[in-house]
Amino acid sequence: MQQYQRREVQDWLNLFEQQKQSGLTAVAFCRQQLINVQTYYTRRRDIRLQRTISKFVQVKREVTKVKSYTEEMGGLFLKLVNAQLRVPTNIPPAGLYQ
Repeated sequence: MQQYQRREVQDWLNLFEQQKQSGLTAVAFCRQQLINVQTYYTRRRDIRLQRTISKFVQVKREVTKVKSYTEEMGGLFLKLVNAQLRVPTNIPPAGLYQ
């Protein structure tokens, strides 16, 4: 029975680089190095995914409360050429359509 070697991430990265430098296809390289081709491709995919995920940075979000212009004016004010409408901020929305 063949003994399998457990490789660390850095070992795989070295193997990927060796394969690239060798000019061999991944299949030919794996045969030469006695590496299971499926394992080679699986580890390469997994390591690429891990490296991609680790490039994301968690951002802390801060919320700033801003006083609206309508609060400063005491409500909503609409002025047309010959008409004005003022809606106080304390009026409930249901009161606007009654």
